[in-house]
Amino acid sequence: MPNIIIDSQKKHTEIPDLEEFYMHTHNFYEIFCFLSGNAQYFVEGNIYSLKPGDILIMKKSEAHSLLIKTKAPYERIVLNFNEKAILSDRAEKIIAFLNQKPLGKKNRYPFAIFKDKNWLYYLEMICNSKSVDEQSIYLTVLLNELYENFSKIDSGEKINDNMTDVIKYINQHLNEDLTLDNLCNRFFLSKTHLNRKFKQITGSTAWEYILAKRLILAKELLQGGVKPTSVFSRCGFNDYSSFFKAYKRKFSVNPKEDYIPNN
Repeated sequence: MPNIIIDSQKKHTEIPDLEEFYMHTHNFYEIFCFLSGNAQYFVEGNIYSLKPGDILIMKKSEAHSLLIKTKAPYERIVLNFNEKAILSDRAEKIIAFLNQKPLGKKNRYPFAIFKDKNWLYYLEMICNSKSVDEQSIYLTVLLNELYENFSKIDSGEKINDNMTDVIKYINQHLNEDLTLDNLCNRFFLSKTHLNRKFKQITGSTAWEYILAKRLILAKELLQGGVKPTSVFSRCGFNDYSSFFKAYKRKFSVNPKEDYIPNN
């Protein structure tokens, strides 16, 4: 979904399969509304139990995935957007609140607390509208209300093992030598245990997670004016060639196409 302004879909999966809902990150914001099913949601080391009507909001580069508990039919609304979708008089304050939110924390707005709100109505209107201008109006109203109620939400259920520490360490050291051997030595884990637990919690291997986070960081740096030949080393890649190939696989464009030079 390259360079989107706003995209919303109401989705239904009759028989959900865990393999379909792998851990992912992206360079836009996401609002997720859980409508039905039996699942939990992983966001950067925290697990959120889901009940119908719950809303989660993810900022750029927050890794997240669905954790299927049983194969009950799964229905949700997924809304992706970037800064340009927010009306200008509110954009600066809303973007600051999203960007300053702690990584993997305070993502969920439980329906039980906010059932008197019209948030599902706003999401439905965004899904049904064909006008970007109209979608932006409803999105801005929704985001403003989420901002106003941010202090009332919790931080999720922390994963009760050292995978939380592994995830935190990875995010703090993306530009360093994050081999599986180094991670295992640092956290006194075997490769088998590390990958098994990481996959169980996030839906991906540790290396898939590292690569995804490095590439999202690379895109942010490129769009912030850092030259492609300088970006790869700042994101933990050993050489430009391997960075170029990985970037193109993930984003379907090469790094130079995403580079926005500073004027």
